[in-house]
Amino acid sequence: QKRQRSFKAILNKLTPDNFEKLLEKLLDVGITEAITLVGLIGQLFEKALQEPTFSSLYAELCRVLSDRFLSEGVEFLDPAAPEGQQAITFKRVLLNKCQEEFESGDKAIAKAEAGDDEDDDKKEGEEGEEKSETEKELEDEDRLLQARRRMLGNIRFIGELFKKSMLTERIMHTCIMKLLGEGEKTPNEEDVEALCKLMTTVGGQLDHQKAKAYMDAYFRRMEVLSKSEEMSSRHRFMLQDVMDTRAKGWRERRKEEGPKKIEDVHRDA
Repeated sequence: QKRQRSFKAILNKLTPDNFEKLLEKLLDVGITEAITLVGLIGQLFEKALQEPTFSSLYAELCRVLSDRFLSEGVEFLDPAAPEGQQAITFKRVLLNKCQEEFESGDKAIAKAEAGDDEDDDKKEGEEGEEKSETEKELEDEDRLLQARRRMLGNIRFIGELFKKSMLTERIMHTCIMKLLGEGEKTPNEEDVEALCKLMTTVGGQLDHQKAKAYMDAYFRRMEVLSKSEEMSSRHRFMLQDVMDTRAKGWRERRKEEGPKKIEDVHRDA
């Protein structure tokens, strides 16, 4: 717990300017056990999801830490794992966290859409007061908004991790297929938004000759969705934007702004 508090304090100060200095401080805290590593990666995810603008910075930190542990031959042992399977790597823990966050995000959105919240019911019972319909609706809307933001943040972070070679192409294709929906069923609009965000982030890297058949199939599906009356005009335009970006060789109309060093800010000014 003491180490996790130290990690939190260090991550709260992280910027492109002090990256190297704080990286060493992070390592000095001592990351030798699986439970410590799992806690650190959990904190990195929270930061990336709460501050999506900085997701590229947190992805770079993941890459540097993973490379450092690999080059130094550091192994993490998970005492809860079966005999002979106790050694885990930074990438393995990161991958597990990505999957866990993706699945829990889906559940949180579905729960918020259904207006299902056991905690509220429990609280109501304890206080003996019933909330008005308006209050419940506002809370449900707020919960749904937070769940969607978290899912979008997660997708963006997954894309940034892929760009740093921390995740495989196969995982990206799995995410895209999931977001496009199964069969002829129209995906939810938040899934479409997440899909557009992911394609904008990693589409250029995925769109090569070996994966052409997959990418063509995705974009045929996106074209159908962009003409669907079930989609809001906002989401239809989003899909059209991504299709236009691909047609122009993945040249973005406006580059996504991320964290910058002070000297870069001065140079731009």
